[in-house]
Amino acid sequence: MPADPTDRIALMRAFADMYRAKQFDRDGFDDDGYLQTTLSDDDRMPLEFFIEYNNAWWFEIISGVDVPHVAYDPESDSGSIVLDIDYAGDTLRAMQHVQFGAGRINRIRTYASGAFFLGSSPLVRLDRYGNAVWLETGYDLGASLRAALAFLDTPHGRAFAAEDPTARPVARIRANLAELESRLTG
Repeated sequence: MPADPTDRIALMRAFADMYRAKQFDRDGFDDDGYLQTTLSDDDRMPLEFFIEYNNAWWFEIISGVDVPHVAYDPESDSGSIVLDIDYAGDTLRAMQHVQFGAGRINRIRTYASGAFFLGSSPLVRLDRYGNAVWLETGYDLGASLRAALAFLDTPHGRAFAAEDPTARPVARIRANLAELESRLTG
């Protein structure tokens, strides 16, 4: 039976709202789904990892996300979302192609320019470090959490914690990591 376009469009709008609110809700995503990105490699990042990484780290770094376009194509049963991601005045433009499971988002493919992360903005640099810390641990949530905490205790991490505009995001990230660690070990 074909998917109900009204339900799929509602899922895409809810996805856009999560970006705008800078908080992903697990209920919108399949437990066995994954994300792939042109920014790092073609590996499959589990959606659980994607949710936790963004909620704990990435959303704290960015100023906000504008979502100028959301679409659904009933023929392919897929959606797309355009993202203008603000890093305190530096804008990363990205697009995601979305595939669905039974009633949730199952697969996401992200397209964006990796050259953006060569910028010198402190927030962009913090995100570049975060990408390395989180994404180079094989998408193991515990290993990434430990790597993120270890990074924050390095000279680079301490410098980000001591200077504007990264000091407040780093403080929130530390609190988020403590809460995530509590959930993982509790």
